[in-house]
Amino acid sequence: MDRSTIPRGLWFILYDIIHNLGILLAHIVSPFNGKLRKTLKGRRKGVDGWTIGSADARDCVLLHVASYGEFEGIRPLIDRLNNTGKYRVAISFSSPSAAKTVSAKSELWAYGYLPNDYIYQQLKLFGRLDPRLILISKHDFWPNLLRAAKSLDIPVILINANFHSGSHRTLPVVRSFHRTFMKHLHAVWTVSETDAKRVEPLLSIGTELLSVGDTRYDRVRQRAIKGKERFNNLRKALQPGPVMIAGSTWQQGEKICWAAFLSIVKELPEAKLVVVPHEPTSEALNRNQAIASANQLKVCLFSKWDGKKIGEQVLLVDRMGVLADLYTVGWAAYVGGGFGKGIHSVIEPAAHGLPVMFGPNHHVSHEASLLLEAGGGFVVKTAKDIEKLWHKWLVDSNSYKQASDAAANVVMSREGTAERIIELLEPYLYR
Repeated sequence: MDRSTIPRGLWFILYDIIHNLGILLAHIVSPFNGKLRKTLKGRRKGVDGWTIGSADARDCVLLHVASYGEFEGIRPLIDRLNNTGKYRVAISFSSPSAAKTVSAKSELWAYGYLPNDYIYQQLKLFGRLDPRLILISKHDFWPNLLRAAKSLDIPVILINANFHSGSHRTLPVVRSFHRTFMKHLHAVWTVSETDAKRVEPLLSIGTELLSVGDTRYDRVRQRAIKGKERFNNLRKALQPGPVMIAGSTWQQGEKICWAAFLSIVKELPEAKLVVVPHEPTSEALNRNQAIASANQLKVCLFSKWDGKKIGEQVLLVDRMGVLADLYTVGWAAYVGGGFGKGIHSVIEPAAHGLPVMFGPNHHVSHEASLLLEAGGGFVVKTAKDIEKLWHKWLVDSNSYKQASDAAANVVMSREGTAERIIELLEPYLYR
């Protein structure tokens, strides 16, 4: 279907209908999904549910993120905006995963759930905040948010933008729809030249398109440095053997990590396994403890660690929010998600100089591609794949060092994006 066959106004009417149906469906499903219930409750209140400080003469910059991960990624940019002393920083988010972390950052002037994407709700939000500029991280851009900002002449910039090769936005009808509302973007700053080429067909003439980088690299480097201090005692408690970290895991990935570790620990009893489920639910913790018990391995729960030497072969992490720092105790890492919709953050372990393994569904991750190209990332499909890599690195220190250095360099060579964005914002803030 050609874009010209559907008027722009009709696209928004269709979107509003689909949006209403989506919210109705979410309410029907929400009794069975706690995260969805929290999301609906938070977004329903709109700006009335926000925490907003006292206004002053400084301009407001509104940054929007989808969830905790995106918020973590833009923290260096928030810090730099605050350090200028010129701006009041407001944060909107879509997922409850970001709520606790955002509310704990005292430097924010305002924060809250992005309202449901009705034009009147977005106009009300902008009326209360009066933002000079809106920055959206990654991909969570909403049609009526963009339309409301355009009507008020508020520039909207998509930062840290990535568009992977299999993106549904490249499909003919979907592409037409996205072009309709992405014309309201003033600029798109992508994580790479490749992503810039992929998004270019979706943009209107006059929309600024630049390859700038990703502020997540700045953030993971910050956390890697802090992690060394935070978990120095834990590192000592797990010595002397190599520590394999299975981070942000799901069941299928856990199975192959456990199987590989069971083989290794027979030959190297001092080896340790740290398992960090993607969400430390009772189900996830119980299934990992069951595997350990079935193989006569002792488990130490992270919440029960008393600061002393850990004699157990396995450390099971039953807390959220520590993984990025926890990689500092590791020797090698497996990152989960690669047997499902897509892998989780591979640059967090890479920032600590850990060779990174992940499952085959890695194509949506630009960072995974960079690690594979550099020799610091490795695709694994079976326990044997993991076991072979671990054996190789244990007996060949040069091979391990090459993989470790390659992983670390992927992160270190891409620092400084937050500073570049601050420089690029000048024309938009002082127009």
